[in-house]
Amino acid sequence: MKKLASLLLCLALASCLWAAFNPEYSDYQFYNLQDYDTDMAYLEDCLASASDDEEKAAILWRQARTVLTMTDEIDEDDEDARLAGYGEAQRLAEESVALCETADGYHWLSSAIGRIGQVNGPLNSLSKAKPMREYIEKVQNDFNADMSDSWYVLGLLYNQLPGAPLSFGNEDYAISYMRRCLDTQDNVNRMNLTNYLELAQQLYDRNWKADKRAKEADKMQKDYNEETVPTEKMKYYEGRDGRNTKPFYSTVAISQMSDRQEAAMLCQYAMAVYSSRSNPLPSDTEKYNEIVEFYNEIT
Repeated sequence: MKKLASLLLCLALASCLWAAFNPEYSDYQFYNLQDYDTDMAYLEDCLASASDDEEKAAILWRQARTVLTMTDEIDEDDEDARLAGYGEAQRLAEESVALCETADGYHWLSSAIGRIGQVNGPLNSLSKAKPMREYIEKVQNDFNADMSDSWYVLGLLYNQLPGAPLSFGNEDYAISYMRRCLDTQDNVNRMNLTNYLELAQQLYDRNWKADKRAKEADKMQKDYNEETVPTEKMKYYEGRDGRNTKPFYSTVAISQMSDRQEAAMLCQYAMAVYSSRSNPLPSDTEKYNEIVEFYNEIT
């Protein structure tokens, strides 16, 4: 029945292909089927007949998304090919926001810039961090997008960067951003295993005990309530309800468990999500295996 429903959806989406650009068709190819070649071919056809700048911009940022994701699959040793791919993704995203500024356009522009920094090494990553953050802050503050993927990018940035005076890294802010990422993610079309694993790893590394979590959450609650700018407010999202803050995957508040206990819980929850789905995509199975490996290591 599920396969039949998917087939009917594809047919319904395909029926509009030649009439006008159908963003749902592209998103379905990208997220649900991960058929990037079909998505890219469709987007290229649509761009040639786009009706206005707004439609062109919507096609271009989707092209940036697909090119970036396809480039992720290139062997890490082939730096030239990866830089070429990420550079193309950046160009497409820049074209998109030049035609029509959108949250998605700035999100994928930020992501492409970050990938280029990663390929070029730590010093280049540091130089790319500020423009990345500025674009993501545009997404969340100027557009008030509350976009899960952009919270994820902020979570990675603040976790991976060094702290002051070299940069703005902060592991506590990173964890708050990752918690917001999980609470805004699409749980219907995506398994989000990457999100669960990232937060689990960050919590395991921070290693707060339950009593410290309770005290720090109470402090965060005050800042969370006082801040109004989204990216500033979400730095304290972990303590939004003080020590009584309860994740959706838990039956107890954060004050009743340690960071490492929650990390194990996140892995268990992610494994259950994977097991509940039929016909998982290869990328989901690969991420599931990473989660199982990490869970076995920490338990």
